[in-house]
Amino acid sequence: MAKIVDLVVPNIGDFKNVEIIEVLIKENQNIKKNDGIITLESDKSSVEVPSQFSGKVKIIKVKVGDKISEGDKIGEIEITSDEPIQEQKSENKKIEIQKESRAPKDTTLLKIPALGTAKKLIISEIFLKKDQFIKADDIALLIEDDESAYEIPSPISGIVKNIILKKGQQVKAGDSIAEILLNQNLEIKIKEQVIVKNLAQDNNQYQNIKSASPKMRKFARELGVNIQLVEGSARKGRILEEDIKQFIKSTLNNKINKDKVIQKIEVKEEKLPYEHGEFGEIDLQKIPRIKRLSGPHLVKAWNEIPHVTQFDEIDVTDMEHFRKNLIDLNTKEKITITPLAFIMKALVNGMKKYPNFNSSLEPTGENIIYKKYFHIGVAVDTPHGLMVPKMRNVDQKDLLTLSNELRKISKLSKELKIDKKEFFGGSMTISSLGGIGGSFFTPIINNPEVAIIGIGKTEIKQVFIDGKFIARAMMPISLSYDHRIIDGAEAARFCQDLKLSLGKNFAFNLSF
Repeated sequence: MAKIVDLVVPNIGDFKNVEIIEVLIKENQNIKKNDGIITLESDKSSVEVPSQFSGKVKIIKVKVGDKISEGDKIGEIEITSDEPIQEQKSENKKIEIQKESRAPKDTTLLKIPALGTAKKLIISEIFLKKDQFIKADDIALLIEDDESAYEIPSPISGIVKNIILKKGQQVKAGDSIAEILLNQNLEIKIKEQVIVKNLAQDNNQYQNIKSASPKMRKFARELGVNIQLVEGSARKGRILEEDIKQFIKSTLNNKINKDKVIQKIEVKEEKLPYEHGEFGEIDLQKIPRIKRLSGPHLVKAWNEIPHVTQFDEIDVTDMEHFRKNLIDLNTKEKITITPLAFIMKALVNGMKKYPNFNSSLEPTGENIIYKKYFHIGVAVDTPHGLMVPKMRNVDQKDLLTLSNELRKISKLSKELKIDKKEFFGGSMTISSLGGIGGSFFTPIINNPEVAIIGIGKTEIKQVFIDGKFIARAMMPISLSYDHRIIDGAEAARFCQDLKLSLGKNFAFNLSF
């Protein structure tokens, strides 16, 4: 049989007449024992109040901004009759102070208080530093179990002489945290002034801790965010979940030094058990300069852009027939035009219909830059490494001009005589392996562009058309795009448009 009982504020130390900054439950919500129900915040710290019972929340009597104390009613919860109802024990969650005979005179041990939970407790953050001066009510550490987090303030002022516990260590009530030298004489006071001055310069993060609930601190930590760098939007600068999300978004888009923002995860280089030379002769050479320069750019693009690659084939039988039979009517000489010239013109047609492909994200991440020009990058294989010069104003040039310009710009790239500026300001890039071989691959987007198309080797295949198999020249394409800007449906339409421009009945679709 179910019964209704009150949810009240337990004894959580010196939290009297404190403000509710978060209500973590809703009416008719099922919660478990020790789930957080409200977050309280004093001038110095905040604490998440857990539920004493499991059950369904029937009524909530409080709201954000209300001030409450120990014993005040938070709401009502419906529980099953077999759940034991225990009187709340007087628990003080403030750090206990204990003087022991083994501690030096004027030295106090800070200990883990009773937190009213039988679950495993882990120290997730320690805000103390050896020889640091702390004031009463400064936050000393953050302790977590599987469901809740507890901010613990220090009840005294003094100098941290020794830190006994470590971050990540499992603890229990009564474990010693640190030794504190009490502020008893002038010598200590003078030392305090020096320490405070040094800390203000070198360790400000411990003296100006941002206002955030334990829940928000845990959320930030799980995302790898240093909460000290987040600006809170709530009253008194308190940090909300949306502030953390917005901080991550703006940080990535503004390219802020991530070593300061995203807490470093140290990865030790694992030494190989055996050197390569132990298995035979080796030759150690320097990575070519172009590859050394382009390598970090490729890694950055691959890591920061959500790539999606779409694979398809285009029937280029008619286009190839047209291209291979071009003749100068005056000289009767054969005109040679690279297939890339046709592909560039087809891409321009597609970008005019689907302008997202000719765009870039603004560095702030708030706006999209739509380009009115059509500059196509073409990957050129050189002895020095891969280069991607841009073919300018493709929409304004004919096929023969484009073909001749591509030969010229490829020659300049191979001879390292091309202007550096020609590698920037593109709309989209073509990476073609058609002259070498292969079919599908995953080309990496050339940031800040949002798309790149890979071209494989055209092969003769049997295609079922109008009830019979016919030999057709099929060109494989691999279209990689930035999923933040372009979705799958738009990419599929873009590919279909390329098929119309380059595919069957090419001569009738020719708008070049």
